[in-house]
Amino acid sequence: MISGHIAGSENGTILTFAEEPVTGSYLVDANCKGTLAITPKGESALNFSFVIVDGGKEMLAIETDADTVVTATLQR
Repeated sequence: MISGHIAGSENGTILTFAEEPVTGSYLVDANCKGTLAITPKGESALNFSFVIVDGGKEMLAIETDADTVVTATLQR
């Protein structure tokens, strides 16, 4: 289970959504690859494929929803 908030950047502008919590879930295979679904409050789910790197300290993800181009680096 995932819970927290989203922060990101768009064209160099930092975006934070501290007031809007997200929830979600993930599955990880033995090869450190997996899938992730997060749902911002009041929005549709965002779906990602990811790989865990740097000894488990980072996760590199790409959104797999149609008509999107989103990549993410999540840090522990």
